[in-house]
Amino acid sequence: MKNPDINIYTENDRAEYAEILEQTSAMKHGNNPASNKPKSSGGLKYKTIIKPIWENLYGYIGKGKGLKSTNGSIVIPSDPHALSDRLEILLASHEAGNTGVRNEIISICDELLRQGEMKKSDYKKLMLLI
Repeated sequence: MKNPDINIYTENDRAEYAEILEQTSAMKHGNNPASNKPKSSGGLKYKTIIKPIWENLYGYIGKGKGLKSTNGSIVIPSDPHALSDRLEILLASHEAGNTGVRNEIISICDELLRQGEMKKSDYKKLMLLI
């Protein structure tokens, strides 16, 4: 529905909808699973349902907004694919001379290591590079 009635769906419905959106890449620009850009609009459905789902899954909205932060700390998404995508961008930024991304790179590497998505040897090599 373009303007969904909040009285007819439950939190379980919202969770299932979030799962569908994530698995089909329906929230991503061009429905491209590799995209880091959300499909966005000014509509009620986007603002009240889709945007919060995106922020919950990926922790940020679009290019240039960075990551959402609470009380000054860095909040990173838990999805390993989103983390890897963000890490790739940050490493390119660091290579281009931006030294202000070091803490975020370390946080993402720590999380990927914790999730078992990164080998300890790769972690050590990256830490030496930054």
